[in-house]
This record gives sequence, C-alpha cells and structure tokens, in this order.
Amino acid sequence: MGYWLKRLLTVVLGAISLILATLCFNWGFTTLSESRQMERLPMTPVNALAGGPYAVSGTIQRDGNVLTAPYSKQPALYVRYLLEEEYHDSDGDLRTRTLDSGQRSTRFRLSDNSGTLAVNPTLSTSSIDWAVSRTYRKRQGDLIYSEWTLSEGQTVELLGRVQPGSRTFVFNNLDVNLPPIVTDSSLQAAGGRSLLRAALIISLAAGLVSLGVALLLIGLGVHRFILYVSAMTLIMTAYFWGQGVYQLERDWQRAASLYQMRLTAIDPEPTLEQRTDLLAMQLLITRGAQPWPDRLFFERLAGDYFPTPEGIDPQARQIAVNQIALQPSNRFDNTWVAILGGSGGALLSILLLWLGVRRIKLKRMIEHLPTTATTGLSYGLSELKGTIDLNTEPLTSKLTGNPCIAFHYLEQEKRGSGKKSRWVTLEEIDQRIPFELKDETGNTWIYPEKATLHYAEKTTNRQGRRRFTESWIPPDDELYCLGFAGLDIARPDRLALQHEEDQPFILSTLDEQKLIQRKGAQGFLLTSVSLGFLLGAMLVLLAYTGSLTPADLLLAALLTPVFLFLYTMILHYNDIIFLRNRCDKAKADIQTVLQRRFDLIPRLNQVLQGYLQHEQALQTALTEARTASPRLDDHPEQIDRHSSQLRTLGKLISARVEAYPELKGNSLITEFMEQLEATENYLSLLRNGYNDAVELYNTRIQSFPDVILAKVFGFKGKGLFET
Repeated sequence: MGYWLKRLLTVVLGAISLILATLCFNWGFTTLSESRQMERLPMTPVNALAGGPYAVSGTIQRDGNVLTAPYSKQPALYVRYLLEEEYHDSDGDLRTRTLDSGQRSTRFRLSDNSGTLAVNPTLSTSSIDWAVSRTYRKRQGDLIYSEWTLSEGQTVELLGRVQPGSRTFVFNNLDVNLPPIVTDSSLQAAGGRSLLRAALIISLAAGLVSLGVALLLIGLGVHRFILYVSAMTLIMTAYFWGQGVYQLERDWQRAASLYQMRLTAIDPEPTLEQRTDLLAMQLLITRGAQPWPDRLFFERLAGDYFPTPEGIDPQARQIAVNQIALQPSNRFDNTWVAILGGSGGALLSILLLWLGVRRIKLKRMIEHLPTTATTGLSYGLSELKGTIDLNTEPLTSKLTGNPCIAFHYLEQEKRGSGKKSRWVTLEEIDQRIPFELKDETGNTWIYPEKATLHYAEKTTNRQGRRRFTESWIPPDDELYCLGFAGLDIARPDRLALQHEEDQPFILSTLDEQKLIQRKGAQGFLLTSVSLGFLLGAMLVLLAYTGSLTPADLLLAALLTPVFLFLYTMILHYNDIIFLRNRCDKAKADIQTVLQRRFDLIPRLNQVLQGYLQHEQALQTALTEARTASPRLDDHPEQIDRHSSQLRTLGKLISARVEAYPELKGNSLITEFMEQLEATENYLSLLRNGYNDAVELYNTRIQSFPDVILAKVFGFKGKGLFET
C-alpha cells in the first residue's frame, strides 16, 4: 500500500471514528435520559392514577389464567426459562450452548394501600425490561435448567402507562424516553443499571472522539506534539461542550413533556391525591435541577412548563415532601463491578499513557538529537545516517536465500478451529552480524545485537496450515541508526554504535522523517485510547455514586486539557531527567577511567621510592597524584586537573626510565605507561561526549517551558570540560 494511500485511509478512519462517536453519544445520552426521567417519577398510589406514564408499587395477584413454569412446574405470572448444555469443543475446552429459551407472561392485578390496578404485560412481553431474580437452577448431567419467575404475592415495582378510560396498566407505546420495566427489586436499581450502560456507551464515544482526532492528525502528517495537544484540547473541549449543551437541552424538553402529560391527564377536576402526586413530581424535578448547569435550563422552562398545582394544603404538601424524601436517586448498586470497572479503567489508562509517553519521548529524542558524521562521533547517545558497508561474508536468509546483514525467520502452524484457533510458533530465527556504516566522511562500526530493527524487506508464504514469514535487511541499504557510541570492543581507540542498558538502540531502513511520524502516530494513538479509558473510569464511578448527568460531560471536557497539560509536563520532565542522566553517565565513565589509572599510584610509589632521593620533581608529581583522587562529584575543571597531573607524572616517569634502565623491565611501570597511553584518546572522546551532552542539557533547561520545570524542581546547569 502506497504512502499517500495509507494517509488517506487514516483520514477516512478518523472521520468514521468521529461519526461513530456522535452516534454513540446520542445512544449514551438517550440511555442516560431514561434514568433521569425515571428519577422524575414519584411512586404514585393506585387511587391517584390517571392517563400516561407512571411508576407504581404493590403486591401482585392472579387475574384469571396462571402460567406453569416449564422446568420447576410451579405456578407463575411471568417466567423466563433457559436450557443450556455443556460440551467440549475440538480443542478440549469446556463450552456452553443454548438448547432452549423463552419467556411468557399473563395478566395480573397489583394492589397497594389505596386500591387495585389491572396490569396487562402480554401486549409487549419481549420489549419489557424484566429485572427479576432467578428462582430455579438445576444441573442434570451436561444440562443446566434455569428459571426466573414472578409469583402471586410478590412485591414488585412497575414503570409503564395507564390506558385512559380502562385504568389498565400497560407497557407499550411509552413516550418521553421512558423504558418499560417490571422488577422485584427497585426502579432505582434498574435506573442505576441504565446509568452504568450510559457511562460505558459515553466512554466509548469519548474514546472514539480522541481516537478520531488522533487519526485525522496522523493522516494529515501532523507529528508535532504541541500541535497534537492543542488540536486535541480544542476539538475535545468543543465537542464535549457542544454535545453536553445539546443533550441537556433535549433532556429538559423531555422533562417538560413528561410534566405536561401528567398535568393534562388529571385535568379538569383533579383529586387531592392527584394534585399531591403532581406536586411530588414537581419537587423531584426541582431536586434534579439544583446542580449547575441543569439549573439554567430549568429556570428558563419553570414558569411555562412546571407550574405548581393549585389547591395544595400544608398537610398535602408535607405528604409530597415526605414521599420524595424516601425516594432515593438512581445509582448502580453493584459495588464490586463499579470498583473493578473504575480501577480497571484507570489502570489501563495509566498503562497506555506510560506506553504512549515512551513512544513520544523516543520521537522527541529523534527530533532533537542532531545527526553526527561518522568521523565526528562523540561518546554517548548518537544518531547516524549512511549506507551499509559490509566487507565480510553476508548472512543468507533461510526462507528466500537473500544476502543480508540481518534477518528474522518465523514458522508457525494454525491449530484449533473457529474462535479458538491460534498460531503456534514452530521455529524462530533471529540472526545479525556486525557491519560498517558509511557516509561521506568515513565509516563507523555497528554492532546490531539487541537493537530494534526495522526491516526493509518482508515476505509471507502459506503452505496448508503453516505460515512462513521472513524479514531481512540487504547489504548496501540506506540505514538510520540511533544508539550508544561506546568504546569499540575490537579497537579501544575508536567508538562504535552498540547496545547500552537503558539507552534506545534502533537500526531502521525508514528515513528519519517517516520514523518520527511512525513513533508520533503510535504515541498519539496510545494517548488517545488512554484518555478514553480515563474518562470511562470517571464516568463509571459517577454512575456508582448516582451523580452521572449530562453536566458531567462538561466536566469531562475540562478533564481533557488538564490531562493533556499534565501529560505534556511529564514528557518535558522526563526529557530533562534523560538529558541530566546522560551527562552524569558520561562524567561517571570519565571518573572510572581516571580512577583505574589512579589505583596504580600507591604501588608505583613503592617501586620508585629508591629512585626519588634526587628527583624532587618526580617525587612532587607522585605526591600530588596520590592525594588527588578523582571523585564523581568533582567539577570538570578538577577532573581536568587530575588528568593533567597524571599526564605530567607519565612524562617524568618516561624520562626516568631512560636514566635508570633497570626500570624498563618493571611490569607495574609498563602497565601504568600502557594504560596512560591507551586511555588518553578514549578520555578525549569521553570529554567531547560529555560536553555535547551538557550543551544540550543546559540549552533545554534554559528554554520554555523546560525553564519553568527547572526552577520548580531545582535542575541546575552543568560545567564543560576545556577543549
């Protein structure tokens, strides 16, 4: 697939994600509005019923026919049944399949302290939410029999509508976004489940928005992190606020319609019980309008759509107040599910954020690290570009037989079938050899062990149920290299690119710009999904507390810029830490070399004692070298002085060896002189690497916004070695 076609496809996927997000937002807020509408309905006594939607509670009795449960053979007014069978699939795993299922209902009557009501669920049995406890479960061999029933004498709560004229309670054709419900627990618990569903759907929508924005930016070639943060903040904030305001407007229009339906149904001559019930509804609506910004929408509609019923005496008002005081808000009452959902979402968010930070950090490192010529390579993390120059026999890839400097071979077999099928690795080979990288200035050795390789070529073959995959890098290919320039193990007087703990090591056939875009795309996508999981965790916890409202979408909009701001600060802080540690490691390597040479001084002093009586200069140099042990916390000027003292001592010893021939055969003298000569060039490389690291570190902590973090966390500038 071509480069531009991939970008176009990414833009299309981003647009599709935003469209799906809009659909999910509408679906989620419709579900959320169901729960809010349920909270606005008081539990109405039977003698106060008129036409329209109502919530009622009471004891159920038979009204004619009674059902017989198919498995338990018990009488019931409603039954849902399920017959399952356990079996082993082709892989030997235990699975379950449904053999029979269904549900049936019959007419019954509901009674409370004020009267009796005919209930007819048979018109819409399949569309009713039957929140009923399981009453029967039996295992017989591999068969499992289950039933959920309602029986005569049980207490239930119903959400449906009263047919005008017939005073029959039915569940079809409910308006104003209310779900038909029959439950043997409480309508608040059913509303809590709606809250959880709404939270999950809206979380999915939020994740799709952040993913869609990321895909659009990737498709448009945007890889700058500051542009990603700015675009994500603006689009997410505008989208969430726009959806929140729009959905709040719709929700309060539904509330007004619900109240007007009740008001119209009890006209023209409402009873005291009906007026008291209408007042209870108004008080519930008013209670739900207290938080901002619900209050703004309520106040705009209150005078025209929520009038206070007339003819309410203080006693009736107190009855209504007491009634709503006993009616709790909807909340999801499964604590463990809420805790696992909230904590699981938060942990996944943190994990994805960590993975995203790593990729964005690597992308920023590639952007900010200058490309070095092979002849100007300095000790430490370095970036090289050039052509593979292989002067030895190349590898031969196993599958295709191509010459290469590295290849990865994978042989797999497909086992199992259906959803349980999986690929099993039969053989895996990863081979690579050292090579030289050539640019216009010279050559540098690369030791690719433990490097992350981006292969230029890849092929896949299928033979029956087996799959063969091979990737390789041909000789003479262009290569981008990012890794640690350390002492060449073959020749200590030069540097080579190689693996180093806690340092990135990448060998890529992609050019630098495409590699930056790839790492940026990975970081953006992981960050976007992380943001979605974080919002999901927050919404699940709000559903558990019962405070999830459309207004929380506006809070989520505020969470997005806060999240991205903290994310940006984390990245910049990690950048500074990495650069500081790079300086400290370069300095520690210098100190290690100096210490290794210094450790020879006390033994060297013993050997030379007999020759020092008339050699005041040599005696002084030995004394200064012995008392000037290099330390890691020394300033570069002090380390330069230590190195200078050792060089002076070496020159004096070399001169004395000529005057005292018997010193030439001393192994300690020979070791000291060899080590002094061997490490002098290496120290020069280390000093250059340290100076490069310090210059980059000092520049960063003086640049915005890193200068703010430097002042807050006390990052100080570092001194340079003399060149």
